[in-house]
Amino acid sequence: MRDETLRKLGEMKLHGMVEKLQELGKSPKYSKFSHDELLAFLVDSEYDRRKNTKIKRLLKNAKIKHSMACLEDLIYSGKRNLKKEDIKNILESKFLENGHNILISGATGVGKSFLACAFGNFACRNGETTVYSRVSRFLEYVKSEKLLGNYLKVIERIGKTRLLVLDDFGPDILNKEERNIILEIIEERYLKASTVITSQLPLEQWYSVFDDATTADAICDRIFHNAHKIRLDGDSLRK
Repeated sequence: MRDETLRKLGEMKLHGMVEKLQELGKSPKYSKFSHDELLAFLVDSEYDRRKNTKIKRLLKNAKIKHSMACLEDLIYSGKRNLKKEDIKNILESKFLENGHNILISGATGVGKSFLACAFGNFACRNGETTVYSRVSRFLEYVKSEKLLGNYLKVIERIGKTRLLVLDDFGPDILNKEERNIILEIIEERYLKASTVITSQLPLEQWYSVFDDATTADAICDRIFHNAHKIRLDGDSLRK
């Protein structure tokens, strides 16, 4: 009877249950499990398997630069201006659920990208769709899709991504097309999804990157509103 049950579970693609039932069948305590206990073991195994599979898929699709970056591995110090309570406050604010942005600034090598990727990994591990990209490559991708007639689809898809990580914003001045792309995406995501942005520039200098006061105000007003701001200091970690 167990072989027939395993076959049917396999047909239904309940592979977590199959693996757990096979494992339990080898235990001398198998016959002592109650029906409720056995069902709980099987359901938990299937749930965990599907959750882990989803996380692996999300991480693969996110293409996070530092794939092993985790918030648990951050180096906190006053010299770096990175405090555990700051990260705790961001997590307790439920930034993903509430559409909060995270803006990370600092000099080259202080760990901006690692921190941004750690937030990306956090989102994936919590089952949220995530996309990581350097700003320059991101803009080139959107422009190429625009030439193919896929602009609106791309904007809509990016708008629905729960966490967008844009690495290395500035210092190059954006042209009109690039400014409009950023504005469209920020507007599409405003208060609905979270965006992490890193930059070598201090926040007050972000306006100058857009080279247009009206567009700069429209974009920065939406980015800065409801945003958590982190300014990293200290020597380059690459040393």
